[in-house]
Amino acid sequence: MTDKKYPMVRQDWLESERGWGQRPDGYSLHRTVEDRKRFIKEYWDGMPDRDRYGNAPDEYSFPSGEPFVVDVDQKTYDEICASKCGTRHY
Repeated sequence: MTDKKYPMVRQDWLESERGWGQRPDGYSLHRTVEDRKRFIKEYWDGMPDRDRYGNAPDEYSFPSGEPFVVDVDQKTYDEICASKCGTRHY
């Protein structure tokens, strides 16, 4: 018997760190494209635009590439459904 799979929206992320460059920073999973958009907006709303010296943050993550659909198992599906608009995975 095969376990049931649930389609979710996946968004990959990159981390940018001053002096170190960029590197993969996991992904987020969302029930809908609208949840993905809200998740990203809430992430950016929680980030400072500039530090007290007017510089961009030394370290931050940002969405990378286009979102795509992946199948997840029941446990992951339940975690995503219990979240506000998605979950981060590293």
